[in-house]
Amino acid sequence: MVPFKDTDILVHLSKSSTGQPLHFSFVYSKMNKSILIFFFTLLIAHIAFSQEETPDVTVNRQFWTDFNGRKEFKENHSASGFIGYRTISPHVYDKFVAFATYDIDHTKSPKFMNLKKPLINSFHLGGGLYYTDNRNNDNDFEFRLSEGFKFYIPSIKQLPLMNFVRLEQRFQKTFDGTSWDASMRFRYKLSTVIEWKKRFFSFTKGAYIPISIEFFYSFSEANRDNDVIRISPGLGYKFSDEWKGEFYVSYHYTRNTTDQQDGSNDFVFRLRIYKSKRIKKPPKLNTKEDDIKELIE
Repeated sequence: MVPFKDTDILVHLSKSSTGQPLHFSFVYSKMNKSILIFFFTLLIAHIAFSQEETPDVTVNRQFWTDFNGRKEFKENHSASGFIGYRTISPHVYDKFVAFATYDIDHTKSPKFMNLKKPLINSFHLGGGLYYTDNRNNDNDFEFRLSEGFKFYIPSIKQLPLMNFVRLEQRFQKTFDGTSWDASMRFRYKLSTVIEWKKRFFSFTKGAYIPISIEFFYSFSEANRDNDVIRISPGLGYKFSDEWKGEFYVSYHYTRNTTDQQDGSNDFVFRLRIYKSKRIKKPPKLNTKEDDIKELIE
């Protein structure tokens, strides 16, 4: 059999101009075959390129959202926590988070210190679960324990500066047959809140500006997500004593964001919704400074 050539179609077309009949079915079948071969070649090239290409997250955008709850058991004891969802662009993973903390308020300072207010304001014990659904790699799971305390340093009366010091123990597992990885790190966070509109008395409702900066030091680095610094300015609104919302546009620097990238610059957009359930207390005249401190997380 003589193989078919691309010029055969032109020969048949030239014959049609001399009065010979044109075989449309023959021409159509050969053109259709050529088109199929062309698109099949493009498909193979696309698949090969996609398999070789590794998304670059050296500079990325992340979107976080979480719902935060707090419930008081008695005057100085409460439980708080949040559930959240996080994703990244380029879309290399989705992360699901749940964290809970037992909080103890410290209302009295030791007698020998003779202070009107305690040096340490509260103690916090917590634990959390982090599940990462990776697009190009095996999925990850992390169990985290946390111990910390909060205190305020002397500052401008209208600008309270809260310090949050934490130790964290991290236990990570990648679902590829490897064993658990254990690590520990230190976290220090400095936070404040600025009023959007000045008030003379209490702050019960309205807009405010939350700002925080957080530093991380790893005694032993984890396999994934070793934070270095987070700078988080935001905008918040207090709807009532129970409800408030905050939106942040933050900058994070993180090491080991993925298996391929050692470090990344993360621009994080985060929406946080808060709901508090407080126990009934006798009427109390709070100062505006107390109301502002309650807004700081």
